[in-house]
Amino acid sequence: MLADGTHVWLNAGSSLKFPASFKGKTRLVELTGEAYFEVAKNKQMPFIVHTQNQEVEVLGTHFNISSYDDEKVTKTTLLEGSVKVIAQANQKVIKPGEQAQINRNVAAIKVLPVSIEEAIAWKNGYFVFNDEKLESIMQRVSRWYDIDYEFQGQQGNLSFLGVVERSKNISSLLKVLESTGNVHFKIEGRKIIVMP
Repeated sequence: MLADGTHVWLNAGSSLKFPASFKGKTRLVELTGEAYFEVAKNKQMPFIVHTQNQEVEVLGTHFNISSYDDEKVTKTTLLEGSVKVIAQANQKVIKPGEQAQINRNVAAIKVLPVSIEEAIAWKNGYFVFNDEKLESIMQRVSRWYDIDYEFQGQQGNLSFLGVVERSKNISSLLKVLESTGNVHFKIEGRKIIVMP
């Protein structure tokens, strides 16, 4: 909880820089990684989240930002209220149920409808895979379990659909993925070898 009463949940591999108390005309924080915010209302002092690719400005609302250094797209998903997403000279106001996406190499802001439950599944203790590519899944799994991974052989264009509790150990999650018969895993210390 921040000094102004704002609640923040940080996902694995994430950090938030913030002052001990907010002074001046804005409440500025800096995010690396992913976080869910429930911002305390204060119309006189907007809350601003700065990431590598964007700034998000709010007065009081609930939203999720995913801005990992190793991912090309920064995603801001709104649950309630409204937020203004600013990327260089572009800005968009998004509504609940919408996600603003900014590609690291393009300043344009793309807005599309999304599943709120899927966007904040991590906060509620789940991995949700909705036609998600294996590379993306392994990236999230490696972050959460603090492991490395390596692909061996041709993986093809595998996508997965499912929900797994994040509290389960990594072996359980890998068994669920292996049950499809399309992929196999070998654990070598803190490294997962992904094989066709």
